[in-house]
Amino acid sequence: MRFFFLEWVNDFEKMMLDSLADNNPVFQINRIMRRFKSLNNLLPGQYLKSMHKKIHCAIRLSKPQKNDVIVCNGYSVFPFLDYVKTMQCKKILILRDSVEALTNKRRKLGQLAEDQDYIETVRPVFDVIFSFDPEDSKNYDLTYIKQFLPFTWQQIQSINDKNNNVENRCFYVGGYQIERANLINEITPVLAECNCTTDFYLMDKYNNNINYPLNCINKKIDYQENINKLSQSKFVLEINKPDQKGLTLRAIEALVFNKQLITNNPEIKNQDFYHPSRNFFYNGNNQQELKQFLLTKPIKIQPEIARKYSADGMLETLKQHII
Repeated sequence: MRFFFLEWVNDFEKMMLDSLADNNPVFQINRIMRRFKSLNNLLPGQYLKSMHKKIHCAIRLSKPQKNDVIVCNGYSVFPFLDYVKTMQCKKILILRDSVEALTNKRRKLGQLAEDQDYIETVRPVFDVIFSFDPEDSKNYDLTYIKQFLPFTWQQIQSINDKNNNVENRCFYVGGYQIERANLINEITPVLAECNCTTDFYLMDKYNNNINYPLNCINKKIDYQENINKLSQSKFVLEINKPDQKGLTLRAIEALVFNKQLITNNPEIKNQDFYHPSRNFFYNGNNQQELKQFLLTKPIKIQPEIARKYSADGMLETLKQHII
């Protein structure tokens, strides 16, 4: 049984699939609809257009066989959804965004009518639909899947084994929001009091520097540099948006790379890996408790829990629900 990931094209996704492909039957099929529109627009009549699309998709998606599995993501599947429906292999859909956001985006692009529902459109096509959002999983009867990193467990262990230069430093990277800037300005004196330096990257493309923290760098860093900097720091700061729910990649990175996490996400206390020596919920009024946390020696991570958040842990979850 082979796994074909269709149109997983951002840097994070490609890094994950390249990692998995080293020791697993994992393959990528991208640019499926390349050059389709330019030719299809020249054809007269709906019948010819429809036949052209069917032939085009049949050629681009000819590799998956009956015993294989295709894995689609919520955003990119719509242009060839009608063909995926006809494929005889097992089919998985993974939603990396909320159902509401996906529905609004498809309607805006004209791929869904105002009275059409995203989930009810894709549900008949796929054998399993996974969601990272626990609320969506509950409300729409989807299968909940944990966030995962683009590294296999073997790669994570290798990075940790080389991680000999950890400094008493706190790492953060994120986009500018006034709430994020305010929180950074709040906790920076507490970090300084505990001799914890900062390595903060707050990207502000509009230069909203009214309250821009003095200890932040307005620079975008790629994901690999993100991991390199995180691995050399003792603490990791996570600042969720006010309406953000669920578990984030930052919390998972802190877990698998053996870092202590400072977060404004109260849901951290509900996670299977939570421990007060490793995870601190900052509510804006507990600076003294934060000082204690910064001086606390953390317990060791549990490999059997951390491994579930690796790329191969994700692949094992897919296998469990498709076999």
